[in-house]
Amino acid sequence: MAAEGSPGSTVVICTDGLANIGLGAFDEVATEADMLQVDAFYETVGQIAQTAGVTIQIVSIEGDECNIDSLSTLAELTGGTVERVNPTTLTKNFANMLSVPVIATNVEAKVKIHKGL
Repeated sequence: MAAEGSPGSTVVICTDGLANIGLGAFDEVATEADMLQVDAFYETVGQIAQTAGVTIQIVSIEGDECNIDSLSTLAELTGGTVERVNPTTLTKNFANMLSVPVIATNVEAKVKIHKGL
């Protein structure tokens, strides 16, 4: 849904870090091959968001068991952040995350330097 909007949209995922059922579920991982499939799912979602110019922010609750390694791929690919927050300061963290403006998305930079360098 966010990809249908304009580039610069932000998706905030608030999670305990354990997808229990369905796509990307960590509870269903029994083998290394299963884990590779789960990681590939999050990689694909991150690439789709990146292509659409959507930033994904991850918010995880402190004290909960969290598979942040797999989930952080979403934020890394899209320029988002991963924050572990105390439940009592959750509203403050949301406000801080959403106050950072998106300056640009899908940008390429070309640097020209002297031949000797």
